[in-house]
Amino acid sequence: MVAILESLLRYDVQGTQRIEEQDVWELFRQSTSTGDPTMQTFIDRYIEQGMQQGMQQGGAAILLRLIERRFGPPSDQVRERISQADPKTLLQWSDRILEAKSLDEVLH
Repeated sequence: MVAILESLLRYDVQGTQRIEEQDVWELFRQSTSTGDPTMQTFIDRYIEQGMQQGMQQGGAAILLRLIERRFGPPSDQVRERISQADPKTLLQWSDRILEAKSLDEVLH
């Protein structure tokens, strides 16, 4: 179990660069036994972070689809801006697209 978790963490940290690998290893070292509450807390936080990241990516994908249907294909700059936006901002933009007459009205 611990070996599998270690492999998954290493893969995610190296792939996303969102968490410093040194920080992950420190948390991992603090909880070496599988029954340790610290380990469970760490796993819970890790799963929650993954869920939030997934929700953000899903929200960005939906907004990009709506923009394309309403205003045509978005530029690379717009795609990047949307992919970097936090969930709250994505929600605001998604609300605006219903009444906006231009893409500029959506994103500002």
